[in-house]
Amino acid sequence: MRNRRGFTIAEILISLMILMVIMGAAVQFLRKQTGLVTRETARMDAMQNAQFSAAQIERELREAGAGVADMQPMMVQADSESMTFNANMVSIDTGDVRAVYQIRDADTNTARAMFKSERMALPNSSPVKNYPDTTYLAATGIQSGAETISYYLRPDSTTTRTDDYLLFRRVNAVAPTLVARSIVKMPSRDTMPFFTYYKSDTLNRLTPIPRNQLPLYHGIIHGAVDDTGRFARTDSIRAVRVHFLTAARDPRTNTDALRTVETMVRVMNSGLLDRTSCGQPPYAGGTPLVVTNVAPAPPKATITWTKSSDDNGGEKDIERYAIFRRLSSAAVFGDPISSIPGRLAATYTFVDNAVVKDSTYVYGIAAQDCTPSLSSVVSSVAVTIP
Repeated sequence: MRNRRGFTIAEILISLMILMVIMGAAVQFLRKQTGLVTRETARMDAMQNAQFSAAQIERELREAGAGVADMQPMMVQADSESMTFNANMVSIDTGDVRAVYQIRDADTNTARAMFKSERMALPNSSPVKNYPDTTYLAATGIQSGAETISYYLRPDSTTTRTDDYLLFRRVNAVAPTLVARSIVKMPSRDTMPFFTYYKSDTLNRLTPIPRNQLPLYHGIIHGAVDDTGRFARTDSIRAVRVHFLTAARDPRTNTDALRTVETMVRVMNSGLLDRTSCGQPPYAGGTPLVVTNVAPAPPKATITWTKSSDDNGGEKDIERYAIFRRLSSAAVFGDPISSIPGRLAATYTFVDNAVVKDSTYVYGIAAQDCTPSLSSVVSSVAVTIP
């Protein structure tokens, strides 16, 4: 049997040294790759965050002025770090043709105009400007369905950076929601404001409104006597440039990798006037509005009313009857709870099964024509569900 020669100590040491060199190079390569992926991920996250924010603002700002009441302004506030506008963005009324979206289970506090009693400070306003000073009505006794939407930026106090901002969205008096982080403001490297506003000149060209004229706030009543001069300048806004700068810090060099997201948003309803196409506003349904068959098990109430004089008569333009319900403690009606198409009947009936026991309600009926315009509301007496 032959003796087998093994590895010498020198050979083993050389092999281990070579292996250590290879392993060291591999670890360094993996560390560099991991750092590169981490940095690029941070940059992409910041970029996508800003792109999402700009896209959301663009989608909603294009609808500014949709479904507002006659006295309700479209643009309420225009500032370089905040803007506020009115739009009927969401409605719980599935027959509301003025609403952009119809969501039956939407929060009713964000699907209507603000009450005067809910007036709040406009974001970043200094001195403080409170809004609104009145409750806007779409018709007598019926609240406007256009809610107040604000987008604004404020410094992020949770970071060590002094130029890091948060983007918020607020609807009416509901608590604001955070839309985006890591939007920076670096005057030394980027002089564009977050929001720039444009108006049309005599040749219909877009020209920027100088920053020294901002902020702009609309007067209380659109079209009122005092809706002139500075208080009416928000009515001249035709476009808004949204400009966001994002920064991802590179820990190796302690420098920022900057990315810019920018979009020009045309305010589509600016300068448009409401034109009636179905004659005069409709007449209300007949009075009195009768509520019968009030029962506790299951809780319900039956509402009966006679037709409008424009239903198969007069202008013959009644499209539907909107049915309203409010607690007796409320001052005005919000969005309709339901509707019935006009069908040339002498009387109409609706059964409300969504009532709560021991609650006291007031019902209302308004006729709507093809404009669409609502008549004044016909109200019932207060009814308590036993």
